[in-house]
Amino acid sequence: MLISDMPEFKDKSQVMTFEKNVLVATAVDAMAEKNYGAILVTNNGRLCGVFTERDLLRRIAASRIDISKTHLADVMTTNIKTARIDDKVSDCLRRMSQGRFRHMPIVDEHGNLKGLLSQGDFVAFTMSDAIYRAGMSAKAGITGGSGAPITILAAILVYTLGLLFIISAFESWQ
Repeated sequence: MLISDMPEFKDKSQVMTFEKNVLVATAVDAMAEKNYGAILVTNNGRLCGVFTERDLLRRIAASRIDISKTHLADVMTTNIKTARIDDKVSDCLRRMSQGRFRHMPIVDEHGNLKGLLSQGDFVAFTMSDAIYRAGMSAKAGITGGSGAPITILAAILVYTLGLLFIISAFESWQ
């Protein structure tokens, strides 16, 4: 499955962006108002960084920096990983897990910003996809043999336990 096929990607056409010279206070106010965990930072309209709740905690609050005098360029994450709209969902999930980051900007083949997906978007997608696949397997299993329903239930249990393990691991990294 590709990023472009995800309903979560199609539903998120609006991405909050700010130019790198904007004050952090302005960005934080907008993030709080919209309940966003991350914003993308641009330089003359081109993606140059990401500013997240984690940046706010680790780079600003921990250092007691005055957000009314600090620009996004001074505290944003610049080593950002992006995905393309034609990348596989599984590859993006793996990159986010290995890189320990929770927000991935989506760009086209020219590097133009097309969206932003969070780990929550990927989890929502993979969970609904797993339920759909289990349903399709159950339909096939009903006519294909008596062991299929037990296999399906076991697969759902393993998947659910795996998701719980991943979620608890992410919570402990924060």
